[in-house]
Amino acid sequence: MLCLCIEATNPSIPTPGVLLARIDADGRPEVLGERHLATKSGRHDDPLMPAIAEACGGVPPSDVDEVLVSIGPGGFTATRIACATAATLAELAGAALLACPAALVAARGGGAAPGRAAIVLLAGKRDTAYATRVDGSMTAAGRTVDADGFADLVEAGDAVLADEHLPEPIAERARQLGLAIEPISLTPRGLLACRPVAARIDPAHLRPIYPREPEAVTQWRARHGRAPGD
Repeated sequence: MLCLCIEATNPSIPTPGVLLARIDADGRPEVLGERHLATKSGRHDDPLMPAIAEACGGVPPSDVDEVLVSIGPGGFTATRIACATAATLAELAGAALLACPAALVAARGGGAAPGRAAIVLLAGKRDTAYATRVDGSMTAAGRTVDADGFADLVEAGDAVLADEHLPEPIAERARQLGLAIEPISLTPRGLLACRPVAARIDPAHLRPIYPREPEAVTQWRARHGRAPGD
């Protein structure tokens, strides 16, 4: 079968991208085409669909059997574009839709050795970040934490993975605990490696992981108040 992988949740982390892979009868993947996404683009210039077209070459969307997408947490706009694109393509192609948290991609794609647990810190803002503990069996549970919450979550021997937006209080607590913070890698090949543990989901029910109210919504409510029933 053919699997289209979309990892585009965090444009500030190097090498986001898409790929098309053939999955053999034993579940082994072979990458047929891959395209990276520019980490910087204009607000009205989304590179995702052109990259998908290039990665797929001449393969029509109707030939895709699975669409595997990373669902964040990540940038508000980037994550929603990735999820909306994946759901639309799966619906149009009649393909299975598979969803995978970005923390699993980070743990599988680098930083955490097989069997080693990892704390993946994403979506940092002010004094908090979304922390996901990924265990050796690639199951994950996440929540928003401050420095004290991070200290309660981490255990001896854990790998700690974070991006450039990690709040300084959490970084300082990691240093106090003697923990080295390793950079996060989010790639379509890392996402493909997570295919066996990704969740199959109805396109209509796909939702990104976003740990806080979007800043645009917060600012709108500050100016205009909450709408009735909100």
